[in-house]
Amino acid sequence: MAGGQEVGSDAVVVQQLVTGGPDGDIAFVLEVDQSHLRARPGRDPKAVLTLTEAWETAVLIHRGELTVHAAFRAGLVKVRGDVRPLVAVAAGLAPLGPAAAALRERTSDA
Repeated sequence: MAGGQEVGSDAVVVQQLVTGGPDGDIAFVLEVDQSHLRARPGRDPKAVLTLTEAWETAVLIHRGELTVHAAFRAGLVKVRGDVRPLVAVAAGLAPLGPAAAALRERTSDA
C-alpha cells in the first residue's frame, strides 16, 4: 500500500500474472486510484484488466533493464480487458518508479 493509506473505493483493480517462474506461475492484484497503489498476492474476479508476462520479462522489468511500456510494445506483456479505467487513474502509478527502485535494492530475482 503506497503512502500507508487505504486505496479508495474508486480504485481500478488490475490482475497481474507472471508465468513460467521457478516455483510456477504467480498471480497478484494491483489496486490503483488517483493517489495510491496497493499490491497483494492472489487473484481478483473484479479485475478490469489482466497483464500477463513470462518470468524472464518480469525479471528484466524488476531489474530496471526493461520498462513495462517497452515490454508491451515488444509483445512481451499481454493485455486483456479495458485499459481506459487504468489510464484514468494513471497518477496513482507515479509512486511505482521510486518504490520499484527501492524494492530492487532489497530483493533478489532468483
